[in-house]
Amino acid sequence: EMEFGYSLIPLADESVGGRLISRIVIFRRQYAQDMGFVIPSIRLRDSSGLSTNQYCIKIKGEEVARGELLVDYYLALEPEHPEKEVDGIEAIEPAYGIPSRWIRPEDRERAELYGYTVIDPLSVMVTHLSEIIRQHAFELVTRQEVIRLIENVKKTSPELVEEAFPGLISYNLFQRVLTALLKEGVPVKDLETIIETMIETISEAGLPGRDFDGIIEQIRIALKRTITRLYCEDGSMKVITLDTELERTMAGSVQKGESGMYLALQPDILQSLISQLAEQMKKFNGLTQNPVILTSQVMRIHFYHLIEQFYPKVRVLSFNEIANNVQIQSIGSLRLEETRNHM
Repeated sequence: EMEFGYSLIPLADESVGGRLISRIVIFRRQYAQDMGFVIPSIRLRDSSGLSTNQYCIKIKGEEVARGELLVDYYLALEPEHPEKEVDGIEAIEPAYGIPSRWIRPEDRERAELYGYTVIDPLSVMVTHLSEIIRQHAFELVTRQEVIRLIENVKKTSPELVEEAFPGLISYNLFQRVLTALLKEGVPVKDLETIIETMIETISEAGLPGRDFDGIIEQIRIALKRTITRLYCEDGSMKVITLDTELERTMAGSVQKGESGMYLALQPDILQSLISQLAEQMKKFNGLTQNPVILTSQVMRIHFYHLIEQFYPKVRVLSFNEIANNVQIQSIGSLRLEETRNHM
């Protein structure tokens, strides 16, 4: 749900030309087309608990983000090297954290001439909402939605569904798989491939769903064309790689825990990795693709689990998930050497 302070009500009120609802409808439709998952409807309401210019976004009743808008102004996002500065009230763009300023409508053209990107308040809010939904969509996968998706596949491939559910694949396992894929930004449109891969992987392993990570990795390889398309521009993909020594050290630190295998890296190595990542991520500023880290297939899931809490927007891919016709362009790498200086 989304709550508004008093001044923002006109953005949602259709009787005075508010376009928020129609923009949300367009976003939900687009997201369903892109990701194969329909987001539940979004409740809108005004709130006396917020200051007049604030809005807040909640999931399952808990606040996950908030922002502030000046309805009669425009938000100008600062370029790296503005030709001149434009007067305005300093702010941070809420979806991507870009330094910005609220400017008066009459300064809009001048700001654009100086290289600023100028956005209207409604678009600022819709962009923030859609980013939050993309980040949290995996939390919205309900059992009911999973059953609805399976029923849809049944219409086109009844034999496949019959073979899989519920004998070989439990609804619970399928829900966990879809959740894990969406959490890493992988579309779940191609359900037939996902179900077929699960059947093969589980039949070969002989133990239904014991190796959950293994099932996810096989599905990702089966969806390589989809995954490649997400991060590929003009036939090339920009990535950060791990150097061989770092991969070797990481492979040696994989341990078995109660919930599966995990990386038990020394604190100083972890510390160094996180600070190197902060530097390397800057190389993706100004690029339209998400930051991508490329690892071997064995390390992918462990490396993802290692960094997800620090960098939820960074995508970790393995070489096996990239289509052969793509040129991989390494724009940086993470190394082990740095850590020795810290010791």
